[in-house]
Amino acid sequence: MYVGFFDDAAFRWQPDRHANLDLARAEGARIVRALVVWARVAPVRPRRPASPFDPAYRLDDVDELVRNAQQRGMQVLLTIWGTPAWANGGNAPSVAPTSASDLRDFAHALAARFSGRYASFPFVRFFSVWNEPNSGLFLSPQFDERGRPAAPRTYAALVTAAYAGIKSASPRALVAAGETAPRGDDRHVSGIHDRESPLAFARLVAAADPRLPFDAWAHHPYPRTDLQPPGAAQPRPDVGLADLGELSSALARWFHRT
Repeated sequence: MYVGFFDDAAFRWQPDRHANLDLARAEGARIVRALVVWARVAPVRPRRPASPFDPAYRLDDVDELVRNAQQRGMQVLLTIWGTPAWANGGNAPSVAPTSASDLRDFAHALAARFSGRYASFPFVRFFSVWNEPNSGLFLSPQFDERGRPAAPRTYAALVTAAYAGIKSASPRALVAAGETAPRGDDRHVSGIHDRESPLAFARLVAAADPRLPFDAWAHHPYPRTDLQPPGAAQPRPDVGLADLGELSSALARWFHRT
């Protein structure tokens, strides 16, 4: 079991990032997760979007993190999220791209860059598609104008596109879908961002595409507060750490595979 950290500020941007990685490794970390925000990496449309070294791509901090992690014997999980305005009609990063091929090209470029084929660019084994797509903070809209779930079908298309791009560039890479938030309301609630519960969201993604290509399903089993222990029982429809077995069994039923 890989154990590690998700802290982009500490490991990518702070002046003491090298010392932070040293400390993480000393504490037994074997993996670091990093969010690759497509909108920041490609604020303008690349001329050759599938090229891993198109000059429009701003990936210096990701390059450094991957190298620093490799030097310390740690794996990296890169999560792709956030659509550039040029790819979704000028909308927020939470809105999916107008054309899935734009995401496929970016995923291909990112995976190719870290495919192990280029000197000084280490191999990255783990990728995932979007961050907490069952939350309107990260994928919107969650519901259509009639209140029906809209994000699951959108997300299935995002996974299909990114998976194709990553695997075409780096066949040995493993790609996770999901990255789901631990709780949701399954309806519009005034005053808070829309969100769908992780079990309902996964079921509807499977209904949209039972053959959805992915190598693993990722989930964020955070407790409701920092005062709760990680394994504390969570009320439905939340999915916490103690509920991962139930989630796994449900995914196997819905996607017809383990």
